[in-house]
Amino acid sequence: MQKRNRRLLSSKLNKYIIPGIMMSLALQLGNIVDTIFVSNFIGVDAMSAITASLPVETIIQLVGYCLGIGGSIAVGIMLGKRDKESASKLFSATLIVTVLVGLIFSVSSFFIAEPVAKMLVPGSDLFYYTRDYIFISLLGAPIIGVGLMMISYLGAENHPELASTYLIAANVINLVLDYIFLNFTPMGISGASLSTVLGFLIAMVVFIFYVRSDKRNISFVWLKFKDFAIIKEAVVTGIPMLVFMATNFIKALGINMIIINLIGDDGLAVFTVCDNVLMIVEMFVGGIIGVIPNVAGVLYGEKDYVGLRVLCNKMLKYSYIVLAVIFVLIMIFTEQIAIMFGSDGGELGVQMVNSLRIFAFCVAPYLWNKFMVSYYESIEKTSIASFVTFLENALIVLPTTLAGVLIWKQIDGIGIDGIALGFVISEIITALATYIFRKIKYKKSSFYIIPKENSGINLDFSIQSTMDEAQKVHREIMSFCSENKISNKKANLAAVCAEEMTVNIIKFGGKSSNWIDINLCLEDDLLRLRIRDNGVNFNPLDYENDSDEFDIHGIELVKKISKSMNYIRAIDMNNTIITF
Repeated sequence: MQKRNRRLLSSKLNKYIIPGIMMSLALQLGNIVDTIFVSNFIGVDAMSAITASLPVETIIQLVGYCLGIGGSIAVGIMLGKRDKESASKLFSATLIVTVLVGLIFSVSSFFIAEPVAKMLVPGSDLFYYTRDYIFISLLGAPIIGVGLMMISYLGAENHPELASTYLIAANVINLVLDYIFLNFTPMGISGASLSTVLGFLIAMVVFIFYVRSDKRNISFVWLKFKDFAIIKEAVVTGIPMLVFMATNFIKALGINMIIINLIGDDGLAVFTVCDNVLMIVEMFVGGIIGVIPNVAGVLYGEKDYVGLRVLCNKMLKYSYIVLAVIFVLIMIFTEQIAIMFGSDGGELGVQMVNSLRIFAFCVAPYLWNKFMVSYYESIEKTSIASFVTFLENALIVLPTTLAGVLIWKQIDGIGIDGIALGFVISEIITALATYIFRKIKYKKSSFYIIPKENSGINLDFSIQSTMDEAQKVHREIMSFCSENKISNKKANLAAVCAEEMTVNIIKFGGKSSNWIDINLCLEDDLLRLRIRDNGVNFNPLDYENDSDEFDIHGIELVKKISKSMNYIRAIDMNNTIITF
């Protein structure tokens, strides 16, 4: 009983992983499906036009992604501190801003689609494809923005399964409409873009289940103008994602220009295939790493540093196991992957296969860099997360890609394989540079840059959800308090509260409650008791006596003898903090 066994948090994390993978799979699948359908129904040039449109797609997704991820992490920290009012205000502010910015993009689509396409593919045969694709994307910007924002909040709000359901539904609809529009209508590439927008729109019916959920901690509230100042919380926390989107725009634009000017349309086609293989990697390992921002904010807000380590170690272990399998499959089925993306097996097909096999070596350092961004932004170390993002997507990748193309051109006269080599070198340099940066900025800290445990003196242990185990809680807490010279009166208050709460958890928790984590922290003259369980929703603050007589063994006693009592349903678990 003297040590937390980590089983409770581990079991809950397992429930987040599958929805996380499904959500990431669905998010990336739309882009991959569009590319495959377009290449097979229209042609390789149309497929290349989708890649040429990526800078515009990045800008369209910017607000929804940044405010969604930054806002959901900030909300998670607020909920960890039990500030539901601020969390609801932040959610409302990010939603309103996302809609307004999306409407601006929609109106501008009629005026900027053509000149932007000319800028992206100057003098290329890809112009008309590119123009038509980005026009529809800009028109549907409010829908895409709100959809991307909501999936981040759903993950932080005990509903990762709804986030994955929404994206799966959106992409199934996209898949069906892609086939219909491209095969049975003259819409061409516009049909591929329209199917994506309609998929995001129709699938929003899933949000009804969130609105009606009893697990919800936040809700939409109408704001005064001054209330919008709270959006800075989302912006500050979302700086790494903002840097990512901004540098991703620069990267997409810069790489397209390098390829078009030095290699031509064939080079863009090969890069499109490599980029889509990276999306396939992202579908699986990105979904696992994506659990971190959904969970870490709450743990960090509660100062559960042991839990943060459990979270990171578990997600990294699973990610690299999945990554090893994907790497082997890429190497074995390289030719089949190239054919899937429209290769006819000719010279272009050979180039795709060679580049893919080189490109596959970038996925291991890519995963590590992605993990660092997700983790450090979740614990509000945005400087490191932003540093990784800036290096990976702008400062290093463009020079290494340019150098790779020029060097490989001297070898084979084409230079396409140099694109893949540039990406591999870029990811490795980013990981090494970040290690040096962290060592300089946080000289005496470990990789996690957090204490080994809560500040103060801690008793951190787990019990099984049985009455026999609950009876031992009182004795363990009294023993801990005696060892640390805590007054008998205060020790007895903590012991009585802990025992009473665990008894109620066991009584009302249902079959899902199998473990209970208990942490007692002595900090200055304050005792803080944290109790966490995975039983059914049970808010002790809503508990009311069943009779007129005071029940000295009930939760009312806990309310009376404690200094404060806070409850929240976070990470789909009951979390209660009581202070003395």
